[in-house]
Amino acid sequence: MAIYHFSNQIISRKKQQNTIAAAAYRSGEKLVDERTNESKFYKRQVEPITHILAPSHAPKWVYDRQQLWNEVEKVERQWNAQLAREMNVALPKELSHEVQEQLAIEFCKEVFVKDGMVSDLAIHRDDEENPHFHIMLTIRPFNEEGTWGNKQVKVKEVINGKQQIKATHTTDWNTKEKLVYWREQWATYANQYLEKNGFPERITHLSNKDQGLESLPTIHEGVVARQLQNEGKESERIRLNMERKEYNKIIMELSEVKKEKQRKERTEKFVRRFTPLEKKQLRESAKSLRIFVNYENINTRRSQLDKWHARLEFSQDSIDALKKMNRIERERDVLDQAENILGNEACRFLEKYYPNFNMEELSKEQKIEVVEMTVTQNKRISSHEIEKVILDLEKKQFEKDLYVLLNNRPKFVLSIQKEIERAEKQFKNLRLKNGVNFADGSTIQNASEKELRKMQLLLKQKENLNKSLGLLGLLYDHQLQVMYPNWDGRNYLSIEQKEFFVMAEEYYGKNITPEDFSNPPRKYSKDEQIEIISSIYQISKGHRNSSRRHQSIELLNKKYPDFQTDNQSYKHMFYYECMRYSDEIGQERMNQLQRAFDVQSVGKEEDFQLGHSTTFDSKSNHHSYSLPYDGSDFFSILESAIREADRKWREDELEQKNNNKSKRQKGMER
Repeated sequence: MAIYHFSNQIISRKKQQNTIAAAAYRSGEKLVDERTNESKFYKRQVEPITHILAPSHAPKWVYDRQQLWNEVEKVERQWNAQLAREMNVALPKELSHEVQEQLAIEFCKEVFVKDGMVSDLAIHRDDEENPHFHIMLTIRPFNEEGTWGNKQVKVKEVINGKQQIKATHTTDWNTKEKLVYWREQWATYANQYLEKNGFPERITHLSNKDQGLESLPTIHEGVVARQLQNEGKESERIRLNMERKEYNKIIMELSEVKKEKQRKERTEKFVRRFTPLEKKQLRESAKSLRIFVNYENINTRRSQLDKWHARLEFSQDSIDALKKMNRIERERDVLDQAENILGNEACRFLEKYYPNFNMEELSKEQKIEVVEMTVTQNKRISSHEIEKVILDLEKKQFEKDLYVLLNNRPKFVLSIQKEIERAEKQFKNLRLKNGVNFADGSTIQNASEKELRKMQLLLKQKENLNKSLGLLGLLYDHQLQVMYPNWDGRNYLSIEQKEFFVMAEEYYGKNITPEDFSNPPRKYSKDEQIEIISSIYQISKGHRNSSRRHQSIELLNKKYPDFQTDNQSYKHMFYYECMRYSDEIGQERMNQLQRAFDVQSVGKEEDFQLGHSTTFDSKSNHHSYSLPYDGSDFFSILESAIREADRKWREDELEQKNNNKSKRQKGMER
């Protein structure tokens, strides 16, 4: 259930506090205090999500966290100066990570930034049960030209006939009324996001007393009281606390009853149609998965498990890795069960509230989305809105499939070729089993209707698979046409050879030219290659040292942001480049790279994680797909591909000329 927490404090020199240290702790970044030349860094298990938000008239340097807080330290000269204001705010854990981030950003922009403050935002998720964010706010305002303004101005006043000078604040940011307003606004924004995302829970900034539910404070028990209790003696302090805790429990239960009544009032028009057993199973699923069970969260968790599973596949076998694999499978089973419950409930819901709509036209995801929209808006949605739901989901799925395809092209081609091979084999076995010879129509009668339908489905499957392969070929053709508009030989490359040219362009950021064969480009220096290999190796070990693995991920993300860890082709190119300079890198690092990429298992379909090359069997006319980790030089492969394509192009041109010449001669004879 969503909770309300909003605390406020002033960071000041009087309390011997430092904004550089505070910002470093909250952001997880390494920051240097320019006054002392000390580095401030606090290691965090989960990297915070950070943003710096500022009004339009603030100077550009405020977006540099280190410079921002060093400038604050410089401008505030008093020994007891107020340096910054900090808020600690609980995020509703019912919302997805993305929505939580949107909520925090919108709240800061609308409430603080529009009022003239710079907001340094850091979202912490070290504990999934306690997502929260910190906001460090500037106390001194900025002038319109981007310079620091005054926090106070001195005003002359006459009091009891005597002239006195009084300091007046230039903003109302330090007033109690403003703090109450901020607390109220957080409840308003959080409730809007909860309602928009289908959660009837409400939070309030009001205390129990202000809500008419007055809880009693407990008192400090002390060591003596607890010692008496341990000795079996009665302590008046502990007895009093127990009575107050029991009273407060009743108060909280009354509060929950009130909230439940409000929830029912808001959703009584459209009742979810879960059975008692399904409700129990969903509660157990939510407890097991530690998430609020809805379709979006199920898909998000499934994606997380897939990534985790992929990392573990890189790891060497161990009992720990096996336990984690088993846990992943158990969670997947729970997710499947929860998804089926949502799908079944969606069918019942739609039958009740949309009896005239053809549900067969909707997928499970589309049905669930229509239900979610109906409950959220608390009204039946129109057929036009349902069509929009369908189109939006189809677009989202297409974008997701396209992303997976473009980042796993080799694996995609391999899987398609394997499926084509499997369909051909099954078709041949059925044909031989039933003695069917399509050249002799009478033999078709040897097969039953059921067997013939199977054969027709296999032919259709093969046709569709070839179309899919053709679509990827068209994608390559389009890219190669842009890359090499004047090279006709490009049209005579195999699909695997086309992939080599495309992945080289993605990696180096330029087209490969003939000059590159004699002087190949190098993307990463020796030291950079060694550093990246070390990081990849630590990531692949995963389960052994989570701290070092986390540091390695941070290094890749921050120091090498262009290293495309999700793009398998990019990783192939990195491997090839390291192979070229293996003497410089050293055998130890190359061994780490090979272990990280699981070189020994490449070629097994189930272990196909990285890379491919192409070989061609002239007898079967079939391309096999596996990465040549044998030290093959990438640029030699490209050069051979060019020669082979140009040879085919010249042969085709010659054959075309001969055919045209023959046609002209026949025309003259006539």
